[in-house]
Amino acid sequence: MTGLPVQCPACSARYLLPASLLGEAGASVRCPACAHDFTVDTAGAVVAGRVAGDDLRGVARGVFDELSARLGPALETAARERRLFAEHGPALMQAWDEVRRRAGTHAPSRPFRDELRDRFGVELFPPGAE
Repeated sequence: MTGLPVQCPACSARYLLPASLLGEAGASVRCPACAHDFTVDTAGAVVAGRVAGDDLRGVARGVFDELSARLGPALETAARERRLFAEHGPALMQAWDEVRRRAGTHAPSRPFRDELRDRFGVELFPPGAE
C-alpha cells in the first residue's frame, strides 16, 4: 500500500494515509490505534491545533461526566465525605490522562482543576500557591 507517512501526535503510531483522503488543505485524521483526532497538511505534517480555554473546560467536563457515569454515586459520596482521592485517586489520574489525550499533552491543567473544584469541591492548590 502506498500513501503519505503520518505519525499520531498522541500515541506515536505510524501508518500510511492514502493520498485519496487528502484535500487541498490536508486531511482530518482519527488515529486507528488510539482514536485521537488531529489534522495533517498535504506533506503529512501534523497541524498544531489548540483547544481554547472554554473548550478545555468542556473537555474536562465531558471526561468527568464519563467518570461519574462509570463509577456512579460512589464518586459523589467519596467527594462529599472528603475521601475522593483516597478511594478514586487512580481513576482521577486516568481522567487527567484522558483530558491530555483529547486536548493535547501541552494543555494547561487549570480547566481540569477548575472542573474538579466546581464538581467535587476539591482545590488542588490553595489560592496563591501557584
